[in-house]
Amino acid sequence: MDANSRKIMGLVSEMNMRFVVPVYQRPYSWGETQCVQLWDDILSTGRKRSSTHFTGSIVTIQDGSMSEQGVTPLLLIDGQQRITTIILLLIALARYAEHHGDAGLPFSRDEIVQGGYLTNRFRTGEDHYKLTLSKTDKAFYQALVDSVEAGGNDAGAPNAAERTSRLARNLALFEARVEALDDVASVWAGLQRLEVVSIALAQGSDDPQVIFESMNSTGKDLSTADLVRNFVLMGYPVAEQGELYRTYWRPIEETLGVVGSSYDDAFDDFIRCFLTVANAPEPFTERDAYPSFKRHVLSRGYAEGDRMKVFALRLRRFAGYFAAAVRGEFAGDADIAAALRRIGWLGVADAVPLLMELLDGYERKAFSREELLAMLRTLESYLFRRAVCDCEGSALAAFLPSLAARVSATREEEGNVAQVLVAALLNEEGTSRRFPGDEEFVHALRTRDMFGFAGTHYLLARVEDDIHAGALEDLMAGSWGVEHVLPVGALKLGEWREALGADPERAYEESLGALGNLVLTDAGFDLQECTFDAKRGRMAAKQALATWDGVAGVDAWDAAAIAARTERLATQALSIWRLPQLSDEDRRAYRAMGRAATAAGATFADLFAAGIVEMDDVLVSANLMYAGRATVTSTGKIMLANGEMFDDPTAAYERFLGTVGAAAGGLNGWLYWRRGEGGPTLDELRLRL
Repeated sequence: MDANSRKIMGLVSEMNMRFVVPVYQRPYSWGETQCVQLWDDILSTGRKRSSTHFTGSIVTIQDGSMSEQGVTPLLLIDGQQRITTIILLLIALARYAEHHGDAGLPFSRDEIVQGGYLTNRFRTGEDHYKLTLSKTDKAFYQALVDSVEAGGNDAGAPNAAERTSRLARNLALFEARVEALDDVASVWAGLQRLEVVSIALAQGSDDPQVIFESMNSTGKDLSTADLVRNFVLMGYPVAEQGELYRTYWRPIEETLGVVGSSYDDAFDDFIRCFLTVANAPEPFTERDAYPSFKRHVLSRGYAEGDRMKVFALRLRRFAGYFAAAVRGEFAGDADIAAALRRIGWLGVADAVPLLMELLDGYERKAFSREELLAMLRTLESYLFRRAVCDCEGSALAAFLPSLAARVSATREEEGNVAQVLVAALLNEEGTSRRFPGDEEFVHALRTRDMFGFAGTHYLLARVEDDIHAGALEDLMAGSWGVEHVLPVGALKLGEWREALGADPERAYEESLGALGNLVLTDAGFDLQECTFDAKRGRMAAKQALATWDGVAGVDAWDAAAIAARTERLATQALSIWRLPQLSDEDRRAYRAMGRAATAAGATFADLFAAGIVEMDDVLVSANLMYAGRATVTSTGKIMLANGEMFDDPTAAYERFLGTVGAAAGGLNGWLYWRRGEGGPTLDELRLRL
């Protein structure tokens, strides 16, 4: 590593050098706040005439290559945002000088264009540009530079989206500020006195990932998406990174289906769900996402050899499950997609990791399509009943991930996943994680204020769909909403007071928010004060719904009619959101299995710390087709015959299979490593904990 204090303008304008933003870096992301801060620093420094201003560090790495034209590419590990922004300001100054003439200015358009700040003047192709951005920024940035060279203002961007990119917006910001200045010379002076520490890393001896993790660009913290992407790609030689990005990482971004500033949020949500599945039942905090990701990758040996590509494919697969779960899409199967959308409408984010695990099990043929649909129906019933019964939502934060772990363990043991899931839910009876029974569910439907319940829209739409198949999608979209039949202003009208009987205030209070008094309407507002006939007339002018039958077919709308409709809707709800059935014998059996599954949270390090496995113990492959051995080291790791070491038995076994040319994958190392010839499996040993 070589670190020197440099003037940033001198660093940028060095001959036969260009900065290259690696493909794994995030796109240019500075907004107005960061640009204005840099502008103020430059202007303040330029006006003082005798000071310099330190703007942080620029970290680059050279892979030893040089182009045929003699230009050396320097990969920007840290500093992309500042250098790009400064070049945008230089473009703004060049345009200003062209329009206002060079007289009285300490710089000229020709100096900026031909002085090495924007281009290597006598070089062509990629070598011509002093900065090469990544991804969608690249073409527009080069078009900007080309336009300045040609003496025009039009960047020649291929499409409108690029014209409204951060590059275009920030250039416009600088042009407006330069135009409004009386002393433009101070901007040029300030740029000349900007200082940085230039840190040049040596390929092969300095670890750029360590540097990257410890540095954040000024004013714009690195996201988990940045850190994870860089960790996956940065371990490969520079020459391979572009192809790896296109082949392995870009498909993940496309699978998540978002771009721009929303990508980081979507990826962070995905990686949190992925790690929840990978670490279950052990919890982790959101701020621990990247360290947890690194531990997961390193402990399973994915950083060894060429296995990061295998891991990237695994990430892509789970990104597909995440996208399916959150968007309610499943290619080739409308029924599964519809089931996912129904769960999505319940808005329980903690369910997404479990859905990902179920989708992975189905894709890997651990259970049938019918079993998957049954489990999705059960999960929908569980979540909806809990919502209606106002069960403690926070109780699911740890419980649902633990179900993902239970499903995973059952898959590995080739057990009945559907029955295990049902048993796990039913066995929480009497706890905050319970599956509300029929009596509790119906009681809540009868007594709670359903107008104030966020799920009433979904309930009525689902009941309608149960009668008229296909109605759900339309009713959950557009302008449909929940409306009272007995209106909010009923007590102001004599007709309603008479209908409500001897104690209209009490009847009104008990009936207004009752399920039986609520309907779906696509009108934009509720008629607060109107007669019953007006309500029916309003609906007659709209699309008729089956859920209105109990309203339109009665002569009077009173407390008895509302209660009767509540009972009918509650009965329909019971038939839609069913309580699954399982024999007491099976429930007891799965309860015992559940206690045993708790041991699945133990790590190999736990076994070593407890003395259950010891240094120099020999682990033998239990697979008769693939004979092999490993040894327990003095630090509690599993060392294969080739010297590679692992913290996790499954990662060790997957790598062992690779060393013997086996095509099999996805085997649980806890079940396939024995301690000694004919000894217990590691899974049997961890049950002792």
